[in-house]
Amino acid sequence: MNIKYQILFRACDKVESVHKVKRPFGLNKIQTIKISFYSMYQSLRGSQYQFTIIGDDLSAELLDFFKAFTDVVVDNDKLGSAAKSLQKQIDIALNIPDNEWVYMCEDDYLHTPYAFKYLSEFINNKERYMQTSGKKKNYMNRIIGDLKDTPVIIHTPDYPDRYDPPWKRLSFIFLSKYCHWRQISNTTHTFLLESSTIKRFEEYIKASAVGPSDSKLSERVYGRILFKNKALCISPIHGLSTHMTEGVMTPLVDWQTICQDNIDKMKKEGIWE
Repeated sequence: MNIKYQILFRACDKVESVHKVKRPFGLNKIQTIKISFYSMYQSLRGSQYQFTIIGDDLSAELLDFFKAFTDVVVDNDKLGSAAKSLQKQIDIALNIPDNEWVYMCEDDYLHTPYAFKYLSEFINNKERYMQTSGKKKNYMNRIIGDLKDTPVIIHTPDYPDRYDPPWKRLSFIFLSKYCHWRQISNTTHTFLLESSTIKRFEEYIKASAVGPSDSKLSERVYGRILFKNKALCISPIHGLSTHMTEGVMTPLVDWQTICQDNIDKMKKEGIWE
């Protein structure tokens, strides 16, 4: 299947950090946005995509930076809040054709060079990977039905707190060609899904933009044990991205090297100061 990705990248450099937590590797917010964008842009090489920046009153420095990427659309406006930016992102996503995959991404997620290679392989084979048995002895599968028919949402990082005692829980595990995928039930507003899935859960996704509220999104949209009128949310192990905030970075990946590699490439292109 020829996958087309619609990348909707929300960016705002006016706020350094919502929770006042430091960025890793001594980076400031503008540098974090540049590296997050560039790492994803590089990972998309070889894929079919449309990349749109949803800017909230971006600085001249960032606008100049994005001009170096001629195939990227910059939609910059004075929105004034994360809620308005997210709502704009959702409105755009709702007008995308049903069979295209929409990546709603915040501006501080660093991606591995192979992120979209792994994502595309999984998406192309997800029905086979997610299929569950209907055998009589597997009572759980008899109750939930075949998971290959359940809408899937992909959260690309692997947050370390999921391994802490309060968050350990039973979950489905799937094996693809390149990595494992684990069912999760909580995410931020960075996730990948088909446009048809956004439309199916439009009411709840829009409601989660008020605040915004990650918990409303997770509670209303993601199934845990049963999946009637719910989606199955999964994240890769090891994670394919990381939130660029100290204390919550995806474990077991050398993010400092990935970060520096992206900086070195940007320096060679003359777009890093």
